[in-house]
Amino acid sequence: MTSIPITDVKTFMSNLLVKSSFDTFLLEEASITTFNTFNIDGHIIKDFYSDEEYDSLPSKTLSYWSNIKPICYELIKGTKTPLRFKIILKASNPLVEKLISEYELTFNVNDISGLYINIRYEAGSLNIITATSMNTFTLDKSLEQAWDKYIANLPLS
Repeated sequence: MTSIPITDVKTFMSNLLVKSSFDTFLLEEASITTFNTFNIDGHIIKDFYSDEEYDSLPSKTLSYWSNIKPICYELIKGTKTPLRFKIILKASNPLVEKLISEYELTFNVNDISGLYINIRYEAGSLNIITATSMNTFTLDKSLEQAWDKYIANLPLS
């Protein structure tokens, strides 16, 4: 787990909300406080979709950030800065597989419950906190280290 302070908030927000830098991530949850607090649960509700639509979804559990990003952008944009927001993104399975391969890790996708980015803004301060969650107990920190390196190479500012 690493905490990364974001000094160039404007550039980071452009990468998050306008560019495609984070589009391959899944949205776990988002909470945005402006004149109201808006909470978004990223979990897909199967009953909303026809069987064909559901079968064609690339993720059956969480929505891709690229699908929710326009909604968050509409809530955040404007002349006034939000009071606070929290966005939790999760690495998709293809991204986890890529990470395992690139860093030559001994884990498989089923060992990993999730790789997360917690984005928090409050009182003019923006921070990212990385997190890993495993399905099995391990003392091996290679996945956590690889995840932190991967995130550090994203366009954060």
